[in-house]
Amino acid sequence: MNKFLILILILTLSSCKAQTEFNSTIEFTSDLDKFENLSSLKESLKDVEIVSLGENTHGLGEVFKAKVDLVKFLHQEMGFNLVLFESGYGDAGLAWEKLDSLSTKEFTNSFTSNYYYHSEEIRDLMEYVKSQDKNLVIQGFDCQPQQDYLSKRMMEIMQPVDSILSKSVESELRNFNKLYQFENDKDTIGFNNQRSKFINFITQYETTIQNKKEQLLKSNCSENELNTILKSIEIFKNTYSKIQFGDMMNWQNNANIRDKSMFETIRWFKDKNPNDKIIIWAQNSHIENSAKPNYTVNFMGHRLKGTYGDKYYSIGAIVYSGINLNYNGTFDFEHNTTDYLAYHLNQFKKDEFVLDLRNYNKKDFTSKELLGMESNGNTAGFVAKDRFDGLLFIKYSNIPKLIKKE
Repeated sequence: MNKFLILILILTLSSCKAQTEFNSTIEFTSDLDKFENLSSLKESLKDVEIVSLGENTHGLGEVFKAKVDLVKFLHQEMGFNLVLFESGYGDAGLAWEKLDSLSTKEFTNSFTSNYYYHSEEIRDLMEYVKSQDKNLVIQGFDCQPQQDYLSKRMMEIMQPVDSILSKSVESELRNFNKLYQFENDKDTIGFNNQRSKFINFITQYETTIQNKKEQLLKSNCSENELNTILKSIEIFKNTYSKIQFGDMMNWQNNANIRDKSMFETIRWFKDKNPNDKIIIWAQNSHIENSAKPNYTVNFMGHRLKGTYGDKYYSIGAIVYSGINLNYNGTFDFEHNTTDYLAYHLNQFKKDEFVLDLRNYNKKDFTSKELLGMESNGNTAGFVAKDRFDGLLFIKYSNIPKLIKKE
């Protein structure tokens, strides 16, 4: 073989290799001795059908960036094709139906009511999604009724056939929040009346869709949009029609109810399309495999692990230091003492890496109860190997870069 042909063969093989190694700054390891690129993660996930990507709080921009990289890797390298966000089912489903007509910014701000996700980091993921010709789908699985885009589309869709019902949508969905106030005021009668009022309203809307479906389809909506609204109403009914006084303000009760509903929605997605490979984007507690010590909440991840076993793989996010964003502003943090899991992970002098705990056999800090930062800067103790299948470590994170409102 002449030298020219040999050179062509080498260049071709190099090109093929470059295409199969995902370009990311995130490293991967299963032994904390040898760090490799993300391609090594494939072996750990080869039989996995659902991967959950956690975030210890919603207010860390570098965590979002790393998760975006992981989504792209899972999609490009392993064929994962559905991303389920901790976002309202109705918001995300209806926004997806308008993907082609919404700008990337509009879509980012529409598919979730979580303002933390109205960020440049999430917008970058949505730009990637828009470039994939709908081969990577974005949907939501949350059950909470405080959904801006759902409310907007429900109003627009109903307007041509029932203007009075249309005008009532925004206030009726927003008034769901009165359940919190009635409970806080210890007003049982007000609570029960508001619950009934909410359920009666969504039932009326559901009945109107069923009775006037043909008329609605001839106006300004698609059958997929109507089905999304009907499914959203079903989720609301199943979650809140029998909710009791005391279940809204008690976070354990509320979390049990909410996470059961979110699990059922994820299972519905999986049952509907069994061959889909799913990525779940949510806060650490929602995706964990088992309960933290002294916690009694049955989170969504507990049910996912119990249902799907080793086909479910959870990755919890751990951040050593940075600035966190919450609804009350920002705060600095640094976990520089030995009682924090982040402290021990930081000893390996890496900026960001994924540690596979399934194939990690050492009896060390991963098997001990240590602290981690949770939502709004709270802390919780947990054993890493019990709680997650893997860890995403970030050395430093600033707040998300929120998209400015025009």
